[in-house]
Amino acid sequence: MLEEFLKDSEFASMMHRNVYDLLNFLIKKGATFDILVNTKFVSFNPELPDEIKSSFNPSVILFSLAGYSLSSVEIIKDEIKFEAGFGPDNFASVVNIPIGAIIRISIDENPILINFATYSPSDSKTKQERSKQIFLNNPKNRDIFKGQ
Repeated sequence: MLEEFLKDSEFASMMHRNVYDLLNFLIKKGATFDILVNTKFVSFNPELPDEIKSSFNPSVILFSLAGYSLSSVEIIKDEIKFEAGFGPDNFASVVNIPIGAIIRISIDENPILINFATYSPSDSKTKQERSKQIFLNNPKNRDIFKGQ
């Protein structure tokens, strides 16, 4: 029962809104905070060297957003993006994280939000596809997508 609940799309949407709202609030306030994220959904641009990537926990990564990383934060649609330095040489990379992949938000090591929803990257694609299908159910709208 619990597993079904945690995978429920309505529950996931609610948690997503909570994480999104809290991130925006913290950024607006200029508060330093940490985010614990699911490693497999994090991307780096440029890619991190293997010696740095291999030091990460395969399950979760903790990012501390303070200083330059905090000042570079952007929330675009369903992602949080920021610049960070890694390793002893402070290798610079832009970190992209889907908001749904954020597991916990903390201040001074104290959790202020825990996202219990099970994240699946296909959730947003599925919603878009459903929305498109509803739109196409109206015969007047079908011509818009001809040729695509």
